[in-house]
Amino acid sequence: MAIPNVGKCFPTAEGFLAYLEGLQFGSWRPRFVTMHHTGAPDLATWRGWQTRAKPVSDEQWLKNLAAYYGNPPLGWRAGPHFFFTPNNFCVLSPPTARGVHAVSFNATSWGLECVGDFDREKFDGAVRDKYVEGLACLHIATGLQLAPFSKGVRGMHFHRDDPKTTKTCPGKGVDKAALVKLVQAKMTAMTGGDHPAEQITPVPVVKNRVGTVNSPDGLNVRASASAKAPLVEELKNGAAVTITGEAMNGETKWFAVDGGFVSARYVTLN
Repeated sequence: MAIPNVGKCFPTAEGFLAYLEGLQFGSWRPRFVTMHHTGAPDLATWRGWQTRAKPVSDEQWLKNLAAYYGNPPLGWRAGPHFFFTPNNFCVLSPPTARGVHAVSFNATSWGLECVGDFDREKFDGAVRDKYVEGLACLHIATGLQLAPFSKGVRGMHFHRDDPKTTKTCPGKGVDKAALVKLVQAKMTAMTGGDHPAEQITPVPVVKNRVGTVNSPDGLNVRASASAKAPLVEELKNGAAVTITGEAMNGETKWFAVDGGFVSARYVTLN
């Protein structure tokens, strides 16, 4: 039985970013991105698919992947969330639910597979630039942090950061520090150094109220009432918060707390 397959492929960053910014998260939300390489197919194999009499489109490949992950011997309930190819930014498993891609990070991160075997193939040129652009979209749309890195908590992760694997994924040819710099530069170029303006409307609160964090994965405190705002700190599930104000960002309510803002949907008022 095939796993759920979103099956969308976006050739441009504009289309991919618009899709990501339209996501509506429920109880699960990624804390960071975990990057992989496919290994098989490598770039040479993928390019060979494009020159067949009947090319294997990226959309068809996603269907094949959905069957591969869902049927025996794997029998998984989901797979990685995204696949990047030299042509497209592709979405396999629903990005609003946890996927299957790295044992230690499944519960907390998006899984991203990049076509290539970067133990053998070079991570450079147009392929690298395409993947950098896609990574920038993932972080712009959600406000996820690229750095500083804290294993299992925040920052860009590689599969090889997982203590339960011996793999070199996403390949010995991919340097994390260099990649983070490239993605940060691309994010600046794509946003002009800032995120697009949002309609944030303050709503005054007559007196302080007390609430409790109701989120098993914890709750991010951000510098402003936006999921794209810088992360200030993370509150643990069950932590008490004093609410000093409110703000509406579109249709989403935020509570002002000590040090910043938190999403109101994850706070239970006492």
